[in-house]
Amino acid sequence: MTFEQVKKKAKKTYKKVKRFIKKYIRFLVRHTKAKDYSVLIYTILGLIGVILIISLLVSGISSLFKKDEKKAPPTTEISTQIPTSEEGPDLKAEAQAIYTKDKNLLILVNEQNPLNMGYTFTHHTLNCGLDVDERIYNDMLAMLTDLNNIDLHYTIISAYRSRDEQTSVVNARAAELMSQGMSEDEAYAEAYKTIQKPGTSEHETGLCFDIVSEGTYNLDDTVATQDTVVWLTDNCYKYGFILRYPKGKESITGISYEPWHFRYVGKDAALFMHENDLTLEEFHQLLNGN
Repeated sequence: MTFEQVKKKAKKTYKKVKRFIKKYIRFLVRHTKAKDYSVLIYTILGLIGVILIISLLVSGISSLFKKDEKKAPPTTEISTQIPTSEEGPDLKAEAQAIYTKDKNLLILVNEQNPLNMGYTFTHHTLNCGLDVDERIYNDMLAMLTDLNNIDLHYTIISAYRSRDEQTSVVNARAAELMSQGMSEDEAYAEAYKTIQKPGTSEHETGLCFDIVSEGTYNLDDTVATQDTVVWLTDNCYKYGFILRYPKGKESITGISYEPWHFRYVGKDAALFMHENDLTLEEFHQLLNGN
């Protein structure tokens, strides 16, 4: 049979099917108008049956093909989330390159790494009267301007504090606790849970600041839900800042969760720490290989 004959026969069959469908539809409409719904019900049931049969056929054909697929060869490799020996050095090398470029911005200050007494920097006074390191000002201004542009407003609670000022903050908190009945030793021990000892506070570097929504003056966990702080937490890395003491990392930083405390480390370092979920302590651990 030639192609033309097949084409002609298919066309003829199509016309017959079309005529049958039209005739059946008229038949169905006629009975439905006469309120005889039996034909309609049987038609629907028939269509459902056809659909089921086609589904079963497709499923059977599909299963046959799957049986013929070759099984993947067994492997002795074990899946792991730990970086491979190739990835590890690459990550460390990237951290080292960032540190070499911005090491003066990546200074680690905590109880184990107190700030040198002779540490100095060029001060820049903000409109609110507080000081920061001049090197962070432009990126800080860009971040806060973008924050205002989306109608979110802020209050900077604290920025640079001298060692004497840090001592005064600690003493004031201890005095408050002693007035509540604690002994001097107990009061200072409690104060140091939330306030760093003089010489171990990042505020002495001028590289950080405490910020909350406009009109807020209490620093507690509710700050974390403020739209201003949420935006800063999600976007600060784009401007070179990190949330210095994040939730869930208290055992690493040694400091309780502080959703208001943002630290400047430079844009490259901030992006690197954001992408790898690192605190500043973990960044330095990566550098030192432990």
